[in-house]
Amino acid sequence: MKKLFLAAIAAICALGVSAQRASDSSEFSFWDGEQSEQKIVIGPRVGLNVSNYSATNMEFEGDKSKIGFNVGVAVEFPIVRSFYINTGLFYTTKGIKFEDSGYDWKETETYNAGYIELPVYASYRLNFAEASQLQINFGPYLAYGVNGKVTWKQNDDGDVEKYSYDLFGTDENQAGFKRFDCGLGVGIGYTFNRIYLGMTYQFGLVNVLDSEEYGKLAKMKNRNFNISIGYNF
Repeated sequence: MKKLFLAAIAAICALGVSAQRASDSSEFSFWDGEQSEQKIVIGPRVGLNVSNYSATNMEFEGDKSKIGFNVGVAVEFPIVRSFYINTGLFYTTKGIKFEDSGYDWKETETYNAGYIELPVYASYRLNFAEASQLQINFGPYLAYGVNGKVTWKQNDDGDVEKYSYDLFGTDENQAGFKRFDCGLGVGIGYTFNRIYLGMTYQFGLVNVLDSEEYGKLAKMKNRNFNISIGYNF
């Protein structure tokens, strides 16, 4: 996941460098304290998630990152031309997948969590040209789990067995996960002619596990890389 994040950052930085070369270098500066022409920027976003969990005092075997998605509306408040506050409201899916197999059998267990998420990121902007802007984002996010399932499946020489149960909650037939989550996000984005491309890596700070089955010292925290595209109005 980290290699994917670094490769994506390199690609967006390359776009910014190309834009800078194409623009008038005398107009470029690392900080522009003038007021932005726009009072607020709103735009739809949709993208891909690659998520897993960071575990403490737990042993994961056969764990793999889970593919999910994110969709929502971004809202950007310009303070000056080189500094914005990025927020918005998003639905995002996170989780993890476990796989184990033998000669004639395969077992998978998938944790699927859906969150409503509110980021509040400080956003530094480099304005390469009138229609070209590179942004670097950092700040906290808040999230609340609205739906979640754990799905277990086993294929034993063609004999398939499958069942599922709720992810959130500590009652019987629930996995014992907390709904509330918060953490930090760091990312980079590029806008050209109102088309937006960006990515963010999120570090969950909350232990989302609330199950006595693993012991009080066991902790699981969300980790998520997302890449998204959108349009700014």
